[in-house]
Amino acid sequence: MNLSKSGLDRIAGYEGYHDALPDGSCRAYQRTYNGKKDKWTIGLGCTNGVYEGLVWTRAQADEAFLKELATFEAAVNRLVTVDLNQNQYDALVSFAYNCGVGALQKSTLLKKLNAGDYKAAAAQFQYWNNVNGKPVKGLTQRRASEASLFQKPVEAETLPAMPQTVEKSSEPPSRKTIAAVVATTATGVAQLMPADPLGTAEKALDAGQRVRGVGQRGHELGLWAFSLADWPYVLAAVLAGGGLYYLLCHHLPKKQEAT
Repeated sequence: MNLSKSGLDRIAGYEGYHDALPDGSCRAYQRTYNGKKDKWTIGLGCTNGVYEGLVWTRAQADEAFLKELATFEAAVNRLVTVDLNQNQYDALVSFAYNCGVGALQKSTLLKKLNAGDYKAAAAQFQYWNNVNGKPVKGLTQRRASEASLFQKPVEAETLPAMPQTVEKSSEPPSRKTIAAVVATTATGVAQLMPADPLGTAEKALDAGQRVRGVGQRGHELGLWAFSLADWPYVLAAVLAGGGLYYLLCHHLPKKQEAT
C-alpha cells in the first residue's frame, strides 16, 4: 500500500514547517520537552542526518519529507501481516513517522493488530504520548487523531447512476433538476481544490489539469442546456457552466502554476 494524499497532508499538518527563514528556507531546530532534548529536526519533521546549523530550501524540505515517508510506508507494509484499509494504513504510517519504526515493531499495538484484534490495536495509540515519563499535549492530541482515523471506515466513492438503456423524455428537465446538476458541478470544483501543504509545482500542475476537467464538464453542461426547448429556464445553467469553464481554464490553473 501507499500513503494517500489525505494521509500525506495529515502528517504534514501534524509536523508543521518549523523554523522557517524569511526567504522560505528552514533551519534545523532542537526542542526540549519535559526536561529532555529532542532530536535535531528540520522542515516537516525530518530527523535523518540532521545537525545543528543545517539549512534547507523549501524544495529540499519537501523532497526529504517524501523520502522519509517512503521509509515508514515500507516499514508498515513489512511489519503488518493483516489486511488494512486506507485509513488504517495512513494512521499507522503517521504513528511510525512520529514514534519510529522500532517503536512500532515492538509495540503492543502491532501485536494486537497482527492478531486480528483491530479494536484493541486502536486503543493502544493513546499510550504513546510521553516524553521523559510525562505526557505531552501535542502527542496526546495526535494519538487521539490517529486512533480516530484508524477506526474510521473508508467511504466508497459515490458515482451518479449511469444506465445503458436510455429513453427520450417527453418533457425537458425541470428548473429544480437543472439547478441540482449545476450545484453538483460547482461542488466538484471545490472538492478538487484542497489545501496543499507541500506546494510543489507538480502537485499544482496536477490540480490544474483536474480543475480543467471540471471546467470542461461545466462547458458541456452549458451546451446541453442550450439544446433544450425551454431555454429561458436554463439560462442560469448556461452562464454557470460557461462561466466556470472560462474562469477555471483561464485563471485558476495559471495562478497555481505561478506559485
